[in-house]
Amino acid sequence: MCALVWSIVTPVGPYLLVADGTFSDLHSLHFAGSMINNCLKVNCTRFVLLLKLLWLSSFLVACTPTPQANVISYLAAKQFGTLTLPPSPLPSGTLTGLVFYNGEPIAGATVLVAERTGTPHAAQTDAQGRYQIVDIPPGQYVPAAVAPGFEEIALTDWFGFPGLVTIHPGALTTAPTFTLKRHTPKPLPQQLALATNLVLTTTAVTTASFPAGAMAQVQAYQFEYAGAQVDTLRVYLPISVTAEAKLPMLFMVYPTDVDLWSAVSTAYAAQGYAMVAMSPTAARGVDINAHADDARVALTLARQGALGSNIDSRKVVALGGSFSSAIMHRLLADVTATGDGAIAGWVTVGGISNALSGTADFYAGRLEIPPRYEYLIPALGNPQYYPLPFLRFSPVYTAAQLPPTLIIHTAVDLVTPIEQAYQLEAALRAANVPVEVFYYQDVSHYLQIDANMSDEARAMFYLAAEFADRMLGHDTPRE
Repeated sequence: MCALVWSIVTPVGPYLLVADGTFSDLHSLHFAGSMINNCLKVNCTRFVLLLKLLWLSSFLVACTPTPQANVISYLAAKQFGTLTLPPSPLPSGTLTGLVFYNGEPIAGATVLVAERTGTPHAAQTDAQGRYQIVDIPPGQYVPAAVAPGFEEIALTDWFGFPGLVTIHPGALTTAPTFTLKRHTPKPLPQQLALATNLVLTTTAVTTASFPAGAMAQVQAYQFEYAGAQVDTLRVYLPISVTAEAKLPMLFMVYPTDVDLWSAVSTAYAAQGYAMVAMSPTAARGVDINAHADDARVALTLARQGALGSNIDSRKVVALGGSFSSAIMHRLLADVTATGDGAIAGWVTVGGISNALSGTADFYAGRLEIPPRYEYLIPALGNPQYYPLPFLRFSPVYTAAQLPPTLIIHTAVDLVTPIEQAYQLEAALRAANVPVEVFYYQDVSHYLQIDANMSDEARAMFYLAAEFADRMLGHDTPRE
């Protein structure tokens, strides 16, 4: 049925979209979205009619929309004036229900519903597995639930359609009972380096302007996994490391091209770390689980010794920022579920903690999204009916399963507002997870090392290094 609908709605004259209803990467997502938007601005009559067909068909197709469908539906909703509606004058309603696993109630699970523009309404379950969400605007929603160590789940009906519940003004609605499943990542091949065709492609020496005289040797790797070639894996080691040395491991997932952050990797390697770094593969698009799978392959390759004998992978500190912080959240959940070695701590820099409230900021015009990513949030879909993609980007709802955490965020960040950091800090403290924070006023959204580094950036660098030292038991004097 999905394929039939797409075969009808995708051929739009000169504006032919990807035939299989997917985007190969975020660049093509931006290109196609901009193309559609330009067509709307000049009132392409045929295309507007096809958008209407798509908009109506989205209520009829029992499948999860692709990113392509989500972007088109978003632009269609903007065109027809249905994207944002005035607040209902009617009194709000309440949703209640139960969350179980294996016939037993789950305490501390989060259940939520979200408005079309992302605003979440959530509550946690008590010892009997019961929740009660108050102050929900009247309307229809698909509730979703998650708990630490469990898969996210959304209600569906017998036919696989989204399981809509209706919130009536001033009334209590009881939702069907949620039955959660344990989070079980897909198993990786035993001989992972062989199974993924791991190849060392280049070696080089890199330098950084900070700390003074920082140098490293870098090895570039590529591997193949789940239909994609991942060529963004790098290992940075101190320039004078001996063959017998075992170095504590930092595992970094950068939000953009790994080689653009070479100075950062070099700087940490010069501090005595084995820095294993990578960046998301464009072919994965907005599939956060696929990005996390790639990261897990890279981490496992390092732990198995496939990336060199200098890496001491018994304990690891993980780092991520912005978009990659969500990837790291998924990776941490996978590692915890499989028991594939400990993650001693993690550092999130300008990270996403609640994709739903972030989506609400996007639709309210409070974010400054780089042009390449302007359709990233719409590509995730309508959170009112498809909340799961947003839950997967939201560690705030499963904070209890996170390791000790260092949160770094700037108050001038307009890409990921600092309120995201405040939410994660509050959730971690409520879950009794050790948390440290560094909130500051200067610098842009991204950490970078260059000749114009600010005092805050220098403090940030050493703060992250000292945090990693404590988590790893690594004792190295700092400048």
